[in-house]
Amino acid sequence: MKSALPTVAVVLGVLLLVVSLVWGLIFPASAGWTEEKSVRLGELKTRAHVLVGQVAAAQAKPSMHGGSNAAELEAEFQQVKTELTQLSDELDGRIESPKTTAAILRYAGIAFVVAGGLVVYAGRG
Repeated sequence: MKSALPTVAVVLGVLLLVVSLVWGLIFPASAGWTEEKSVRLGELKTRAHVLVGQVAAAQAKPSMHGGSNAAELEAEFQQVKTELTQLSDELDGRIESPKTTAAILRYAGIAFVVAGGLVVYAGRG
């Protein structure tokens, strides 16, 4: 039984390496990210870009007789920016999650293969 442990460690390590390679196919980053969220993200980026210019123009030439109110535009920009940040963070998290898990599996697999290999090699010497 004691001599089977290094072999089991190597086999488990190889299995972890294989699972790390296919992890992105099993659990894709697009899972949970809908077309509506993608469209909303694009709309928010466009609106934020427009608002930056409008806020800058309103602050550069304040008008008491109508026109754009810089404070209102700034408040709207902050609201759009907050929602944009939340959606961007969610997208980044969905993209990074499979990569992180695959990396952990890969390094654990490498550690098992190396540890099992060292025990096998030390036992033969």
